[in-house]
Amino acid sequence: MRIIHYVPNTLTLLNGFSGCMALLSLVEENYKMVLVWILIGVFLDSVDGLVARAFKVNSDIGKQLDSLSDVISFGLVPGFFMYQYLYKFLPYELVPLSLLAFVITLSVIYRLARFNVTSSSQLDFEGMPSPAYALFVIGIPFIPIEINPLIIIAIVALLTLLMVSKFMLPSQKFVNGKPTTFALVFALIALPVLLFFRSQALSAVVLAYAIFGIIYMRFRG
Repeated sequence: MRIIHYVPNTLTLLNGFSGCMALLSLVEENYKMVLVWILIGVFLDSVDGLVARAFKVNSDIGKQLDSLSDVISFGLVPGFFMYQYLYKFLPYELVPLSLLAFVITLSVIYRLARFNVTSSSQLDFEGMPSPAYALFVIGIPFIPIEINPLIIIAIVALLTLLMVSKFMLPSQKFVNGKPTTFALVFALIALPVLLFFRSQALSAVVLAYAIFGIIYMRFRG
């Protein structure tokens, strides 16, 4: 078998590895490196499928590996981050409630399992994509203004519900080699903001994608 057959699955497994490294960085509370590893994971998650399709080496095991790796990078990492966040925020007698943060991880597992058993050729997303969700959560430490933790928790809870919901959000994928109208317009606005503010704007950009994405799909529909 040609070595190219192993490339997509290797990229997928490297995504899982980046999630493991992000977890180690979380334990050390090194949030910059957490973000770096998650961004690497998002990149690998984007290109493994492209490589598989380009070389026509799609496989059932590749789909399963993709979801399992995503559980680590985009499910366990944000869940553990929010566990730390709640542990620090909650008063001592309510600290056990910080375990509720792992509802995030369970929600990602459910979303990915639903995706694996759904045969659909639609380009748009049903619910919020787990990589975007993870970027919002991991971007929280970089928000440059003081925000009441209750507001942060409420937004995270709403985005968790959005992730497992059936609300449609516009895809950022290329169609026939071209970006969709929403993807193009959103990129033209978001990229300059990210280039200027960098990690400080990450959570805001993801939240804007969720809000304007829902509005766009409502009007388009």
